[in-house]
Amino acid sequence: MIKTVSILFIFCMLISCKKKYETDDFRTELKPYLERLSKEKHLPVSDTTAMNFIEKNATQEELIKLMNFQKPLLRVLSYRIIVKRGEPEYFNILLDHLDDKDQVIWWYYEDAEGRFTVSDLMIRKAQEKNGLSPIQKKFLVQKVLLEHPDLETSDWMIQNINPEEKYYKLIKSRAALTDQQNNCGKRLGAAFALSKFKKKEDVEFLHNIFKNHTNDYCADWVFRGIETFPDEKFFPILETYFEQKIINKLTEAENIYPDILYFARAVAAYKNKRSTEILNYIETHNTYRNKWSAGLPSNKEYVLKATLIHYDKMYDDMISRIKKEMNPCDANKIGFGLILQEHEEDRTW
Repeated sequence: MIKTVSILFIFCMLISCKKKYETDDFRTELKPYLERLSKEKHLPVSDTTAMNFIEKNATQEELIKLMNFQKPLLRVLSYRIIVKRGEPEYFNILLDHLDDKDQVIWWYYEDAEGRFTVSDLMIRKAQEKNGLSPIQKKFLVQKVLLEHPDLETSDWMIQNINPEEKYYKLIKSRAALTDQQNNCGKRLGAAFALSKFKKKEDVEFLHNIFKNHTNDYCADWVFRGIETFPDEKFFPILETYFEQKIINKLTEAENIYPDILYFARAVAAYKNKRSTEILNYIETHNTYRNKWSAGLPSNKEYVLKATLIHYDKMYDDMISRIKKEMNPCDANKIGFGLILQEHEEDRTW
């Protein structure tokens, strides 16, 4: 009990004097390793020996102190160790450092890197370890969206959360960004989030965004937005895409991209005669089938998922035809064990 109180006291003392500590402010045993890590240019660090030493030997108090180190990369490393250890202060530390906008280079793939704020990297680490309870997530979303909406994580949260009126203004303003101001994913992800509110007053606004972005590499956001809010005004956008991108474009020599999956789901959401015609066309024009795979060609897989997610009796014939081409065991699992939604649709926030 005394130890916990003392640690909390140290934590409270440190939060009022951020980012001032240098190597000389730490005990002798840690200094050479902190010096080595201070020279690192990006994450993950190359000096794993120094990293492992800090991870094994730094005390809880020293890690909290490192959260106020002058080098932002050391602050990120310290927080990662705190989370890895499961230290109880990790959430309060995260909340206190949401304003840490210094940037660190992170190689998130072997051939891909980017600059991220310390705050964003801390949020990712806490979330990655599933260390946030539903209540903590809800509170963190509110803090980020209402007090720190400039964090990159806010885009992810906006796309992922259920619609709440207190976030409506922010979401709509982000959807209103011009293409010159930001990448299509940021804007169209916000437009998708806005569609969840299903407000008639937003139909014209969303229509003007959707109609101009079906050819972008972010077109899946357009189709997900229409699927979520299938207003009749949006259906001509789908018909135009069908005429320009699908008719006479599906061949067994080529595979198709997931954009067509979300397109099929958006079409299926309307449950009308024309949607049945469009889905029938996709289902009957086979795309590339991997000879080593016993699965369906993508066109049939996409239509099956779309018609099961937005089931209606008018889709029964299509569903029956596709099931006949499947392995009986797989066909019997549909509706029970088959996951119909995609990995990127998993709820995080």
